[in-house]
Amino acid sequence: MASATPKTKLYVQATLSRRPFFRRAWLSLLGVIIAIFAIWGLYEASNLDKLPYGLWAPITIVIAIGGLLFLIRAIVNFVRWFRTKNETLKLFNQGIVRTRGDETQKFGWGSLHTYREGSRALRLTMKNGQVLNIDKRYGDLDRWAQYIRRYAAQVTGVYIARAIREERPVVLHPKLTVWPGGIEVDKKEIPWSEVDARLVGKKLTIYQRAKSGGFQKVRQYNMHTVDNVGGFLEVAHSTMKNHQRDRFGV
Repeated sequence: MASATPKTKLYVQATLSRRPFFRRAWLSLLGVIIAIFAIWGLYEASNLDKLPYGLWAPITIVIAIGGLLFLIRAIVNFVRWFRTKNETLKLFNQGIVRTRGDETQKFGWGSLHTYREGSRALRLTMKNGQVLNIDKRYGDLDRWAQYIRRYAAQVTGVYIARAIREERPVVLHPKLTVWPGGIEVDKKEIPWSEVDARLVGKKLTIYQRAKSGGFQKVRQYNMHTVDNVGGFLEVAHSTMKNHQRDRFGV
């Protein structure tokens, strides 16, 4: 009997429109026009001797600078409006779909290679090299991360576990590497029989068992700087259980 196809569920959706850039550009142009009329009005007032002596030049300069700033803002927003396409980003239980104009890209969970929760964006790198950055333009990053984290942990955990079985190292951070026999922190090798790894808040902490039996902190990482934190923790906890049976009562 064929298995049923999992039902597609939409968790989060965000839409980016190019319209605000167009509106800002025209408002900036309005500011330029007002500045031009203000300078013309000052010129006429000066000719009619209705402006105190010595004020025409400094006031004109101030208004001209303001008009120039409005002009720059108008140009920038027109360029952004011209280059930007309307975009929709949807997060499903089967992956993420991004639509830009007439182009649609699909980022399935099974194709994920690296996931990092940066301080300003969530970065997903696929096996084919495609990169998807989700920043604050798409809304609350914590809400996006809440759903992505669970799928990323499963997929990257499988990838890390496979690499360990094949005796290949996995670099998660310039100073954190997972090896078949344990992990390497700052060029210090810690075997699985002595490792503990915990994530508290946004901090990933690595511990090593001391001769006394307790665990001492070796190094702490901001999770924003580490790849595949969820997958690493899944693999680390299961591997620690195999190598520390007395501790976990296995």
